[in-house]
Amino acid sequence: MSPTTAEAHPHVASVAVPVPVPDALAYEIPDDLRGAVPEGARVRVRVGRRRLTGVVVGLASEAPEGVTLRPLDALLDREPVLDDELLALARFVAEYYLAPIGEVVRTMLPSDLPPWGDRRVWLTDAGAIVPPRDAAEEAVVAAVREAGRTTMAALHRALRREVGEAELAAALDRLAADGRLASGERRKASGVRYVGAVELPPGDLEAQLAAAGRSAPGRAVVELLAGLGRPATVEEVTAAVECTPAVVSRLVKLGVLRRFTQVERLDLGRHMLTRRAAGEPAPFELRPDQAAAAGKLVAAVAEGGYRPFLLAGITGSGKTEVYLRAADAALARGRSAVILVPEIALVPALARALERRFAGRLAILHSNLASGERHQEWERIRGGEARVVLGPRSALFAPVADLGLVVVDEEQDGAYKQDLTPRYHARDLALVRAQRAGAAALLVSATPSLESRYNVERGRLAPLTLTARAGQGALPEGVLVDLKHAGGGRRPGEVYFTEPLRDELARTFAAGEQAILLRNRRGYSPMLLCRACGEDFRCDDCGLPRTYHRRDAALVCHYCGSRRTAPSACPACREEALDPIGAGTERVEERFAELFPDVRAEVLDADSVRRAGGAAAVLERFARGEAQALIGTQMVSKGHHFPGVALAAVLSADSYLTFPDFRAVERTYTLLTQLAGRAGRGERPGKVVIQTYHPEHYAIQAALAHDDAAFAAEEMRFRRVFHYPPYTRMIQLLVRDADRAKAERVLADLTARLRDHPLSRGVRLSGPAPAPFERLRGKWRFQLLLRAVNGRRLRDLVGAVLADAPASVDLVVDVDPQQLL
Repeated sequence: MSPTTAEAHPHVASVAVPVPVPDALAYEIPDDLRGAVPEGARVRVRVGRRRLTGVVVGLASEAPEGVTLRPLDALLDREPVLDDELLALARFVAEYYLAPIGEVVRTMLPSDLPPWGDRRVWLTDAGAIVPPRDAAEEAVVAAVREAGRTTMAALHRALRREVGEAELAAALDRLAADGRLASGERRKASGVRYVGAVELPPGDLEAQLAAAGRSAPGRAVVELLAGLGRPATVEEVTAAVECTPAVVSRLVKLGVLRRFTQVERLDLGRHMLTRRAAGEPAPFELRPDQAAAAGKLVAAVAEGGYRPFLLAGITGSGKTEVYLRAADAALARGRSAVILVPEIALVPALARALERRFAGRLAILHSNLASGERHQEWERIRGGEARVVLGPRSALFAPVADLGLVVVDEEQDGAYKQDLTPRYHARDLALVRAQRAGAAALLVSATPSLESRYNVERGRLAPLTLTARAGQGALPEGVLVDLKHAGGGRRPGEVYFTEPLRDELARTFAAGEQAILLRNRRGYSPMLLCRACGEDFRCDDCGLPRTYHRRDAALVCHYCGSRRTAPSACPACREEALDPIGAGTERVEERFAELFPDVRAEVLDADSVRRAGGAAAVLERFARGEAQALIGTQMVSKGHHFPGVALAAVLSADSYLTFPDFRAVERTYTLLTQLAGRAGRGERPGKVVIQTYHPEHYAIQAALAHDDAAFAAEEMRFRRVFHYPPYTRMIQLLVRDADRAKAERVLADLTARLRDHPLSRGVRLSGPAPAPFERLRGKWRFQLLLRAVNGRRLRDLVGAVLADAPASVDLVVDVDPQQLL
């Protein structure tokens, strides 16, 4: 490359690196890379003594005044991994959520995405025969012919100084476009590979478990394959169960499993419920309300441009089919669709419907995918092969081509809010991304968030409403149980199975129907208490009682993860007076087995999904009718369609009501309504039992009566009177420190500066005060809440004051917080 050519290109790159600094860092582009570094590509740079991977977010011809720049160490991508649209979105996230740009771009990319330079290249037959057209092509062909197969990185190291980066890139593009140069991942460089796989033959599961013997890993393998309902590779089985291949070989020798070989492939089937043949679903006629909603959505997709909607409808009203029709319309016009769900546990059932409808055009993105699967899906999306993307909040950043539709299902769910920096809300960002892409946006919920209801009132979202349930289903009949007068509490855990609930369960199981039981606490009990001396085994780092997990004989802090073995006697007084207080899902399961010994129950909570098969296996067994009861935390309440469920029960509806958070009532109502919606989806009417110590509370009464309008009116009145969102915007500042006095002092000083700033006019400050959970993970926590009608003014105030905050302060800035604990 000539000096004149090099000087014509920008020689300064702004690089977003994953460190807590607000802005991108400037680096010099070496002469041999000038003109070859695009915005959105990854580079390797030095930050202090570390070598980090960052993303180029800007290019310039002049260095910042008075700054000596370090050079870039390496270019990792020839093409951007973040296109212009996603880069613009990253800048918006950094600005709106007051987050470091480097931590934003790190969130938007797969953590272990391999560098472009790792791709292998080789000459095709045409490349070996057709003469090169210029010196650059001649150098490439000679280097590849000599190496046989080589990597892009090695090719660039060998030729970029001889040929020049720009000329080399152009030559590679021409050779690839002409079919003279092929490339691919390392793992696929050598032909077809066969891998070992196993399956569980048809038969009685109990007999197969007995044949596996006493080996816990062997039994776990059998349970895994039974839950999956399909064959699996040996590698997949051993990874899920955390056992050696010898365990699988032993089961094959015993005749418990059958072994065979198959072509190696990245198969996403295990991330769905029972796989069905791909193809168009059986057509059916939409109800008039569904047809009206689908018609407006399809028209918006066809017209193009940003059109935001809120699709509200009672549980089981067929909202999914409405937005799938809109996704059909997007694909028919060559555009893409992104569909978000709040939790990974909701992916399997929806993935099954999407795979059947969209076949090979579906991609799944979430953190439970293996590394190879993530890379495969990300590249399929980036290359345009996959046009429908399904996943939780991080799937919003999928590199789709020509976005036409964004769907946020269960939009009211707090899981869409990230609880680490950058603390973005995927629901709100979905609207931003759709607006920038000129796409239709659809928020979907049976119980819309108050923010979305407010945006409908203000004309920011167009309302679409479904008023009837699909098929013959009717809303379940409500049964209210007042725990103060239900005769509970005579024995540990009895309060959760009152006489009315036991009667309803008995009738349900006698009729051959299923039930879902909600207890929003995992483990055996929230506390293990010594009745003799009062020892409650509080976490040393958090100051909160550890949860007792009887199955694992462990005491676990659910906030920091610390654990200790549960003792048989109190270590403080040596008395054998330890008593589990309260009940989690483990204890509910135990009591259920005592009451209904002939009824099989499954448990779905954060502990069970980490076991072999995960949530998909649990839900699959329940869907097949192998279990009549499903016990779990809030994971059981959302998005599941089980026609056999006739009864849904909330064992204690007061879990959220007493939380010191202004959203507690809204969460309670949403949880109860969503859980009630799981019942009565088949031909027979269903029932919902709500047990509570607060039977007159308006949220519980509204959930019982399916009166959404009454709840919204009362809760909106509360928010308006006390100046809470959606009538104001809010920012939470949280200071954390191992020294309590220091944390309190730092936040007090920060509060004083905020009060005195000229932008503070019209801003309400609440605090500083200890956070509700004052000590977590070894640090004391003090918080300040800022509220104002004008959100931009609020962010400008906080941004201006925090610009001078010491870097040593552990400060959390949460814009639009969803919880204040």
